[in-house]
Amino acid sequence: MKYSQLKLIAENEQKKEDKLALQFAEAQQDLNAQNEKLTSLEQHQHEYIQNMQNNGQGGISPEHLSRFQTFIAQLDRACTQQRGNIQKANKVVEQRRALWLQQQRKRKSLELLLERKEQAEQVRQDKQEQFILDEFSQNQFFRN
Repeated sequence: MKYSQLKLIAENEQKKEDKLALQFAEAQQDLNAQNEKLTSLEQHQHEYIQNMQNNGQGGISPEHLSRFQTFIAQLDRACTQQRGNIQKANKVVEQRRALWLQQQRKRKSLELLLERKEQAEQVRQDKQEQFILDEFSQNQFFRN
């Protein structure tokens, strides 16, 4: 395969890698957002319980207690669901990370191949140049 073809392929592989890196970063941002949602839910639940404890020291009605328990149960379900979302987001992050690293290895292999081709071409050009110089020197020697 020609050097110029390899160069074009390497550029395409770099573009693929850049795209995968962006997708990986987006997945990480989504994971962070999911974690923030869970933190917010847990904080809201903690504050609600704290307020209930502070306000309920003098006693609360059974109806108010029932609403409190229902709301806390809803927050528990929301936290459980959010933990599931976090697990899914973690899987996506790991999958995208693996794809990005795989593409990075592929690109680096191509770049190494390109580098070797460049070195081989340089060696060929050096030999050709040396051959021309040797011929020129020989011709100069025989002329004198």
